[in-house]
Amino acid sequence: MVSKLDVRHAQPEDWQNILPLLMRNSDSEKEVKRRFEEYCRRSDHHLPVAFVDDHLVGYGWVQNYGAHLRAGFQSARLHDLFVLPEYQKQGVGAVLFSSCKAWAQQAGVRYLEWQANQSSLGFYQRLGYTGDPCPQPDYPFFEIDFHS
Repeated sequence: MVSKLDVRHAQPEDWQNILPLLMRNSDSEKEVKRRFEEYCRRSDHHLPVAFVDDHLVGYGWVQNYGAHLRAGFQSARLHDLFVLPEYQKQGVGAVLFSSCKAWAQQAGVRYLEWQANQSSLGFYQRLGYTGDPCPQPDYPFFEIDFHS
């Protein structure tokens, strides 16, 4: 576990710190910045950022899709969970994931869903989650039902 880990909701002024993490396989910097600033302000998005000694080392992003048309329950999707390689396996990802999970639960979400790439499967397994096969076999599907 790293010392002095601080996780909080991202702010637009975090842009310069998070820029290197967001610009991998991305749209133009201008468009990514616009979306980042918008999602920081929206109540249906949660963007926790992790700092170690004032250095941004990871982030998460979860979105509440709102009420299902027929059933009424809310579902959310974990879009991103990223930690710089040199800070992985030190508890940063677990704290970010916990922040995303807590936010979804507090928002009244019934299902938190995500898919994970092969390199992150061990991380989710250590947290007690096992993915199910899906049409994209290299990206298993995960789901938490907060009401079960």
